[in-house]
Amino acid sequence: MKKLTLDEWEKKYIVGPVDRFDQKYTMFSRPLWDSKVKGILEKWAFKYSPSKEMPGYTLQDQALRVSVRQGILMGYFHTAKPSPSSLARVIAEKVKSYGVGKVTMASPPPEGEKIDISDPKRLTRDIKNAAIYFGADLVGICKLDRRFIYTHTYQLLDSEYNPQEVPEEYQYAIVMGFGEDYNMLKYFPTYIADAETSYGYSRMAITNHYMTKFIQFMGYKAIDCTTNDVAMTIPMAMQAGFGELGRNGLLVTPEYGPRVRVSKVLTDLPLVPDTPIDFGVTEFCSKCERCAETCPSHAIIRGERITTGHNVSNVTGELKWPINAERCIGQWAAIGKPCTICIGVCPFSKPDNWFHQSVRWLVDNVRWADSFYVRMDKLLGYGKPAKADDFWDKWQPLPSREKRVRIS
Repeated sequence: MKKLTLDEWEKKYIVGPVDRFDQKYTMFSRPLWDSKVKGILEKWAFKYSPSKEMPGYTLQDQALRVSVRQGILMGYFHTAKPSPSSLARVIAEKVKSYGVGKVTMASPPPEGEKIDISDPKRLTRDIKNAAIYFGADLVGICKLDRRFIYTHTYQLLDSEYNPQEVPEEYQYAIVMGFGEDYNMLKYFPTYIADAETSYGYSRMAITNHYMTKFIQFMGYKAIDCTTNDVAMTIPMAMQAGFGELGRNGLLVTPEYGPRVRVSKVLTDLPLVPDTPIDFGVTEFCSKCERCAETCPSHAIIRGERITTGHNVSNVTGELKWPINAERCIGQWAAIGKPCTICIGVCPFSKPDNWFHQSVRWLVDNVRWADSFYVRMDKLLGYGKPAKADDFWDKWQPLPSREKRVRIS
């Protein structure tokens, strides 16, 4: 692994002007207003159905999945609707005059009381330690790159659509990662695997809530971006030193591969930014193509990275493997849940033990042998879904759940 300067990172991923993207055109927003794909999620069956009485889709499986989704609501309502009678509403409306959409505010500290910010290095250390304590597995800092701030916000709950400009005082993003359990995601594409995905989002909501309040009670400002709004998350995570962009369109980290959920909190605190990393993902993905081979909707392209997109849900000006989001979310609608196959089959998703750490070292330091690593991954039988028949008999969440914290 080597550290990259921002100029090196820029040359690797940016090939032209990057226009700020409109959140209205993300594939989660378009079915609510775009006649081309409107209604595509009508078959997204979150309710229990007797026809689903099969291993991995039973009422008990669905209960597992639904129970850990409750924290997601905290994130939606927390960012979308500050209490009209609270100071949060007053501050939110004032900031909204600058064009900011959904901003999370809280009761201020005693008047005039603020922490000492004269030592940004020490302050950054404290913020990172707090993030880990609040529940994050990974934490890093990046300078707020305004190319990745959405031009508009589009709220999924009420379809409210607003132009957005984040005030200049917000200069940094605290990026936090939440690893997902390998043994749960092996049950793709059942409700069991989606339970782990949902749990990641719930952990994000809670940790972001804590971090936002923590900063505000210290006398400074914070915008909670729990539900992937305000700005694009993956570029910020890359700039904060989390990992690289994979063929499957997801962030790939050294610890968890693509089985990680990422949130961020924007702040006016003076922090010390981290730098991007390169540990061989781009070169490996060029040889691998496992996710493209197994994607049931053919939403993941094969071959080399390109600069063009499939539709309005792709950002321009970047060198990557663009995902056909229309096909991807169409597959979600067909099976009634997020798919997660591209995460489950990814060789980087392996558990973080000594053997797979050794393989990752080889991928990083002996990159010319990537084709051999891909062949071995297939020969050893990785990337196959686990059978859900005996999940509840074998499930041991505590021993299997990893906990490897990294502070960038």
